[in-house]
Amino acid sequence: MTTNNYLEYFLTLLGWVVNNGLWDVLISTGLFALPLVFKVIGIWLKVREEGEDEGNKGLLSLPRIENVLYGAFFVMIVCCVPLIQVSLDSIKFDKTRARTCGTWTPKDPGDTGYSGVISSLGDRTAAAPLWWVMVHKLSKGVTQAAVASIPCRPDLRQLRFEVQRTFIENRALADELQDFTNDCYSLALYMWKQRDQGQTKDKKLLSDIAWIGSATFMKGDYMTLQSKLPRAAFPWNESRDSGRPNTGRGGYPTCNEWWLAADKGLRARVIAEVSDSYWLRLSAAMKMIGSSQVDYKEEVARRLVSPKSLTVSQDGEVYRGYGGNADMTTMNAVARIAGTAGSAVAALGAFPALDAMRQALPMVQAILLMAIYIMLPLILAFAAYELSTLITLTFVVFALNFLTFWWELARWLDSWMLTALYSSDTHTRFNMMGFQNTSDDLIMNLVMGTMFMVLPAVWLGALSWAGVHIGVAISTAAKDGTSGTYQAAQKAGNLAGAGGNSFSKGLDKGMNK
Repeated sequence: MTTNNYLEYFLTLLGWVVNNGLWDVLISTGLFALPLVFKVIGIWLKVREEGEDEGNKGLLSLPRIENVLYGAFFVMIVCCVPLIQVSLDSIKFDKTRARTCGTWTPKDPGDTGYSGVISSLGDRTAAAPLWWVMVHKLSKGVTQAAVASIPCRPDLRQLRFEVQRTFIENRALADELQDFTNDCYSLALYMWKQRDQGQTKDKKLLSDIAWIGSATFMKGDYMTLQSKLPRAAFPWNESRDSGRPNTGRGGYPTCNEWWLAADKGLRARVIAEVSDSYWLRLSAAMKMIGSSQVDYKEEVARRLVSPKSLTVSQDGEVYRGYGGNADMTTMNAVARIAGTAGSAVAALGAFPALDAMRQALPMVQAILLMAIYIMLPLILAFAAYELSTLITLTFVVFALNFLTFWWELARWLDSWMLTALYSSDTHTRFNMMGFQNTSDDLIMNLVMGTMFMVLPAVWLGALSWAGVHIGVAISTAAKDGTSGTYQAAQKAGNLAGAGGNSFSKGLDKGMNK
């Protein structure tokens, strides 16, 4: 047996363990035969009602009862009696897609956060009926073949979510970024504006000077501007620091050195805030779309030092002077914090609902499959082991497993849309994957977000064309299972956005009076 996610890995075993327990209860109490008794009685009563002209009642009822019992025994032996051993050793976590596409290889389930639960089931074994093992393998095989037909494409949306959830947690580093902005960026931007006088129309240049690590400033004013305070990581340099007090606590690096120095520079320390596992995933993804390592590292660093990111990570406190406002008065500081806070909550509040739904759907799938495995003996027993019920349940298991393909297709479309959008004339390619956009294209986000629900709904509804009416039940279960996380995340984003907008509007009104 193979599984597609960590939750399904141990829930599959748990489902069959409980399934075996329920079947043992039915066998030990004799309840497994009770539906057959009622079925035989029903056939006998129906034959009695057919009248004398139908011939011998015994000869008429006997083949009908035989057909029912033969079919029921077949269903019981093939679909209810546990025959094939199932354990964590026989259940495999599928890594085929990751290896085929040349991306990172996921960890083994035992090395993840689920290790505690998995270890508690480590010595448990169960058995699955022959039919359901065949259905499971067929479902997973068809699903994996369908997924393999989709061209390899990194999940840019998920990588983007991870970047937006990564913040600078080191308060000392955040304070030093504040100092860098005050000593370097605000002065460099002020001098650039004085020289330019609004003449520059180059969008790439205007985008570059909009952040503290500007390449334009690195080759210009940052070569002469220096830190106003001594920095312990940079030794005293007489030729560079002469005229400044030598306090013995370090030298006064130029802004270029302060930012670019290997290991001890601000850029290297900001990049070090991101986990190695994320860099590995991002590196694999960016290679697939032809983006250089320098480009995406620069974009991630730009995201981390942006005012909206630091506003969230530092409890609403963000460095002042960003945007060329070198005046450190209280009103300028408050105005800058309010503006960046409003932008932060607006941008970060736009994604939680979509992210929560994407994360919740595979979890709901795993839980529904576990529930179905548990219910199988009871449903078949209540249906008196009818072949029609068996066929319906087979379609249910197959349909649920095949949802993985539709979600992979939705992710692929989403990634292509992101690449196409941010490589077009309407969005600069420098703005890789939209890390710096304060608001995304609303229509694309809504359409691609709903595809994770719409495509599975169309699939389940299409099964009714084959005469299997299971779409409503499964769609409702999936929708109800994700609605809590979706609505909670959406409300959190709406509340954050409303709070930021109200605060900004109130501050604007107060300052305009």
